[in-house]
Order: sequence, then structure tokens, then C-alpha cells
Amino acid sequence: MDTKKFYEEKRKFSRVNIPELRVSFKLLDPRTWSTYHEKMLNPIKNISLGGIALKTTSELAVKSPVGIDIRISPEHEAIRTFGRVAWIRKETAVDNEYTMGISFSWWKKEEDKKIIFDAIEKQAS
Repeated sequence: MDTKKFYEEKRKFSRVNIPELRVSFKLLDPRTWSTYHEKMLNPIKNISLGGIALKTTSELAVKSPVGIDIRISPEHEAIRTFGRVAWIRKETAVDNEYTMGISFSWWKKEEDKKIIFDAIEKQAS
């Protein structure tokens, strides 16, 4: 088996860690519409134009629809986007802590996507 081909990157978008970027999210469920699962602005693990990975204490089901508020910096207004939980895994070292991947499916404003793109490009260079 050609292991090099097996381990090739399959992601469509490159991912970067932006240390100052923070997110909060809520499950988009009419029964809990106003409930934020993570009210705090938590740091992310990485972000791309296709999605975001973050640490959480909420165990959401894969494919759950979520609303995400992204803060590039304290002086920027929050960017609202929507997506679905793509994967979630329990962190073995810490009780009640998960790493969750969310794939973006819709942006509230197209110019917000450009702001995220610029932040990713700046961090990657």
C-alpha cells in the first residue's frame, strides 16, 4: 500500500490556528433556540473557510445544526454563520471535554466570509 497517498490531505481548505479568535455557538433547535451551549467566547483549535474545530463541554450529535458567532478580535463585531456538527470526539485526558468540528453551510453576510478569509491568509503568511 502506498502510505503517502493514503495520508494525503483531503481537506478542500487549508486550516490555521488564530490565537485571538473566539467563538460561541448554539444548537439550532426550536425547543432550545435561545439556549447557548457555550456562552463563553472559547478559543478555537483551527479554522478554514469550510469549517472550524473547537474545544467544548457540550456533546452535540453529528449533523446537529448550529449557529456560530465568531469574534476575530475585541474591536470587531461578531460574525454570524451557520453550520452542522461534522464530527465530535471525547478528550481522554479531561472529563467532560470534547473537540468538535463544525462545517460551515451558510454565512449571514458574504463580506463576513471575506473577513475570515483575510484573517486566515494573514495567519498563514
